[in-house]
Amino acid sequence: MKKYNRVMLGRGGQFASMCRKEGYIGADFDIKMDLSDSLYDNWRDFNKKFVPIWMNLNPGKSRVPAGLACGALWTIAKGLQIGDMVLCPTGEGTYYVGVIDGGYFYVPNTDLPHRRKVKWMDMVIERKNMSEKLKHSTGAIGTCCDITKYADEIEALIKGAKPAPNKQIEVNVTPKTFDERSLHKLFCNYLRTRNIYAKTIFHEKSSAKSDTAQKWVHPDIVGVQFEEFKNDATLDLLKASEPKESVHIYSYELKKQIDSDYQLKQYYFQALSNSSWANFGYLVAFEINDDLEEEMERLNNAFGIGIILMEANGAKILYPAREKPLDYVTIEKLNNLNPDFCAFISKLSKVMKASKDYTADARQSFEKICDKIFESDDELEKYCKERGIPF
Repeated sequence: MKKYNRVMLGRGGQFASMCRKEGYIGADFDIKMDLSDSLYDNWRDFNKKFVPIWMNLNPGKSRVPAGLACGALWTIAKGLQIGDMVLCPTGEGTYYVGVIDGGYFYVPNTDLPHRRKVKWMDMVIERKNMSEKLKHSTGAIGTCCDITKYADEIEALIKGAKPAPNKQIEVNVTPKTFDERSLHKLFCNYLRTRNIYAKTIFHEKSSAKSDTAQKWVHPDIVGVQFEEFKNDATLDLLKASEPKESVHIYSYELKKQIDSDYQLKQYYFQALSNSSWANFGYLVAFEINDDLEEEMERLNNAFGIGIILMEANGAKILYPAREKPLDYVTIEKLNNLNPDFCAFISKLSKVMKASKDYTADARQSFEKICDKIFESDDELEKYCKERGIPF
């Protein structure tokens, strides 16, 4: 089956014209060696070998960007099959379209040394003609992303026509926009799959003391993850010796989109301010410009706030948050300002203090104040369709 992938050719598509002119796609990722003898059928085997090499070449960087880099390199060199189609952003609101026409080859001392031959088509696809769903998918962060599920729409665009109307597209483009807060239930649903119980903090409920000078105080969402030890003796010991270690508290700043360097810095430092009190702080966005990868990594290394790219039915931690101790002075301030936050902390405290005979009751009471999650995938999909959220 032919697959379709969006492939970035350098930051912002800076090498797209060169690749089109010379008939290839390529990648770098700092690996300056011929990969011909190392292109295993499984990307995990490839990563097992090359992640340590990449990390040695990039000291101070974590395994997360190392895994992403090596995974993308394997996809370019091995994962894409002859006959697969690639859409490559030009940096000007259009996409070059080509078909993989040969196997991997290595050209040392070039900008993109790891290459595949491509037969380019004599046309471009304009981003403005794409459906919202396809725009969202082609705008995903990273070098490669699989967009095969939009094959019919892409083929229609290639033929110069608008996407053929179908039920899925019609439902998802109406309405065309969605409210940022409508993402909260989706994200809290995802958090529950990671055993994190989360609650939206409604800023409008804060007291009059929370003026504009304090607007970067409230998190959008708070969450807690309990240590799930099964043995009662272990739990009793943990509570008695290190009660703070029995839970981890999270703070999340949620945005629809991060499109520019200015937005990234504004939102990142908002998340930094709003999350100063928690064990872990995250900036979360539904759409992130893939040109911002380097700056996101720099900010994460410098300040420790993590970054998550969310989707309607899941999320990906791009950069993990750095753990820090709770700031009780700020927690006190938030408790006094916002009843939602105070209720969350109060119920959590009761769970932590409860004896083992009453822990289950305390947990049940705590869960009732958390955001509701979806009972089924069908309910989740219906929620997205009604709000115009790409699914």
